[in-house]
Amino acid sequence: MFLKRCVVVSLFAVFSFLGGAPVYGAETDPVVARVNGKLVRLSDVENARNLLPSKMQGAPLREVYPILMESLVNSRLASDKAVKLGYDETPEYRLRMARISDQILERILLARYIEQHLTDDLIKIRYDQVVERAASQSEIHARHILVKEEDHAKALISLLEDGENFAKLAGEHSIGPSKARGGDLGWFGPGQMVTAFENAAVMLEAGAFTHEPVQTKFGWHVILVEERRPFIVPSYQDSREILANELSAELGQKYMEQLRADAKIEKKSFEEVVKALQQ
Repeated sequence: MFLKRCVVVSLFAVFSFLGGAPVYGAETDPVVARVNGKLVRLSDVENARNLLPSKMQGAPLREVYPILMESLVNSRLASDKAVKLGYDETPEYRLRMARISDQILERILLARYIEQHLTDDLIKIRYDQVVERAASQSEIHARHILVKEEDHAKALISLLEDGENFAKLAGEHSIGPSKARGGDLGWFGPGQMVTAFENAAVMLEAGAFTHEPVQTKFGWHVILVEERRPFIVPSYQDSREILANELSAELGQKYMEQLRADAKIEKKSFEEVVKALQQ
């Protein structure tokens, strides 16, 4: 399964970090520190990295290792002191631990479920579906002029119909960030633009512009399609991780929906809670 292969890759990365290739029989989770006799292992460092902001999680372990090590040592020291002071027996601690326990068990449950159901065949089926949809889709190279008022957009369309240059008008009138490029948005594929904009652009042939303004949450657009080309789908290997992530999210969501459907759930609205407090 895909997730099991990820585990193998993760272990390989650990050995690479330590400076050598995997050795059969070698300890795969070595002790990296001792704090008052208690062990800190490499897996603790890896788990701590998974709690970092997403931008830092992708950093090489070698770079974040010193920061994570100091954080783990501090946490272990503070934890030991808190236990000596009896804080682990307080209602506050028990309440928070109950919530943390629920979250951890939820993640374990979903991880195990996804590992069992996310197969190579499922990922390949999703890839084939993407390829099939792409056969009827194209990428578009477009320009646009973005203005605040519909009447302004209509006036610009009249100028274009009289032969004015699109890029020139975009440079003079557009309020979008592409103004400096004559409204040039470059190439984009399905799903990369807001729906109304994409739908209007898809209907245009190369060299044509919209004769009615297109409204989005950003304002009013006049759109010119410069070129079209077939939508090229990345290879299966290049798409695999993205598709696996999408399928994992879908599997997890459907599983939770199934659990909710099979459960008896009684909830109060926020307004009901407020009313109860006021009584």
